[in-house]
Amino acid sequence: MQKVNILGIGLTDYSLKESLAILDGFVRNGGLNTILYVTTPMLIMAGNDEEEKNCIESMDLTLCGDTDILRVAKIDSAGRLYEVENRVFLKEFLRRLVRGSKKVYLLDDSAEDLALLQRQLGTYQKGIAIVGSSILTDDDGDMENIINRINDVAPTAVISRIAHGRQEKCMSRFRALVNAEVWLGMSKDMALGDRKESVRKKAVDWMYRIIFHRRINHFRDENGE
Repeated sequence: MQKVNILGIGLTDYSLKESLAILDGFVRNGGLNTILYVTTPMLIMAGNDEEEKNCIESMDLTLCGDTDILRVAKIDSAGRLYEVENRVFLKEFLRRLVRGSKKVYLLDDSAEDLALLQRQLGTYQKGIAIVGSSILTDDDGDMENIINRINDVAPTAVISRIAHGRQEKCMSRFRALVNAEVWLGMSKDMALGDRKESVRKKAVDWMYRIIFHRRINHFRDENGE
């Protein structure tokens, strides 16, 4: 375990073993626990949004979604970089859900992205018991209906991949109303499966990487680090 501060956002980096031990505790404690994958674009946005920053820090467990975060935090263990780059926690999380015959509910913000999420999770683990899915809109009334549908099937896990900014605020705001054990939020920026990234996606990632490191350098200069 290592506590880090990235652009003024307090995070704790856990090894795979530590993260899985925390996950086991979540399943036993009886309430909903939130797990959020954090990526560099998310941190760039949150650095200028106090509400989003607070939402990220309120999560029960945050996971690095890309290795740039580890490198900036001076966590350069080859084993840890491998765990993040290869989504080892996610694979083990899905494996445990299937092994325990646990139910899963999916959330995304378009029908196309929802279908893509389901396919990509299937490349990581076959046999996931998806008992429902919904498209999240900006309408709070719609969110109330979605929560009712989730609670009707009482899944073990809710897995969402919603645009950052919306996702962490939604998880923070509605967590007390959702009848599940774990809500895992994944970033739109995370590549899943063996699908080759488009040239455009690679260009966007490269741009965010440059912006991220510039913001880090500026933040360190301002704070005398």
